[in-house]
Amino acid sequence: MTTSNIKHSAFTAIRLTSSTFLIKEFDDIYSEHPHIYAIIVPVSNLVTNSASKPGTIILIDTGCGGASNDPKTRITNLREFIETVNVPDNDRRPLNGLDMTGRAKMDYIVVLTHCHYDHIRKLHSVFYSDSPIFASSHCPEFLSNIPEHSLCNFLDIHTPKYTPSVVSHGHIISNLITILHTPGHTPDSLTIYDSTSNPPMLYVGDTLYEYEPIMFPSEGSIVDWFRSIEALIEFVETQERSGSEEEEPLKFKDEKHQQRVLLNAGHVTYLQPALTVLRAVMAFMEDVVSGREPVRRRWVKRGEETVEYRQSQSLAKYSLICPERLIFDVAQSRR
Repeated sequence: MTTSNIKHSAFTAIRLTSSTFLIKEFDDIYSEHPHIYAIIVPVSNLVTNSASKPGTIILIDTGCGGASNDPKTRITNLREFIETVNVPDNDRRPLNGLDMTGRAKMDYIVVLTHCHYDHIRKLHSVFYSDSPIFASSHCPEFLSNIPEHSLCNFLDIHTPKYTPSVVSHGHIISNLITILHTPGHTPDSLTIYDSTSNPPMLYVGDTLYEYEPIMFPSEGSIVDWFRSIEALIEFVETQERSGSEEEEPLKFKDEKHQQRVLLNAGHVTYLQPALTVLRAVMAFMEDVVSGREPVRRRWVKRGEETVEYRQSQSLAKYSLICPERLIFDVAQSRR
């Protein structure tokens, strides 16, 4: 069995909890730097699993495909990274090392937060046909045209071929993670809640993040986004309330992590207090649609008038780029 050095890879990985890793594609040619999350689930926690396997890795998204700006990068395949690269935060071992026959020790389950190219590229070639792939059932027609709605056509890049199993709102995968439909960024956007993690984790994809513009394509809806954020706030409040009633409050070394549920996004943001972030980003978006935040820039993208907003504070966390039409839609919906 051959392992590789992380410095020759398009990816890095850090440990977030005892069972969860953040894999980051840190120098991709699209400048997306997407987050990929790997949740390692031991066989004892699974409803069904091959007796010969020690567990399963749940992967949240699969990134841009590994194309790096650095010509010296040798490992551009996500699966190769997971199975052969020694990760310092994993005792300098691969996240899913190979057995004596050369096969990965654990199986995979892939959950896609949405179908944009920077979350699905190379999906077809990286994971075997027996790895289940889950996506939102909220808008099947949106998923019926992946080349267009992934933005692969717009960028003139190859579209991965895959057939996801679409799941309903509230669906629980392997008795572990809960799928929440959160349309807005795209019609197929979903959020993943892992109640088994310590602390519990909320994975929101591109619904929001900090320090980079929150992006809405022409197929997005800020009307739906507000509904989704309101639902997530209510969901997290319920989870934290029920958790505090059932068990002692979790204690963290860092006081900023005192809240029970932590939020992880598809870019930039991870391990942040979920309620704090959700409430703050909603306040920013309310400032935008109410006119309190001025338009900072406008241009035409994909044939539509596009606008940019950003907080004016010196350390502003939130900004937005979207078709201006989506702002008008919110005003219309509130009349």
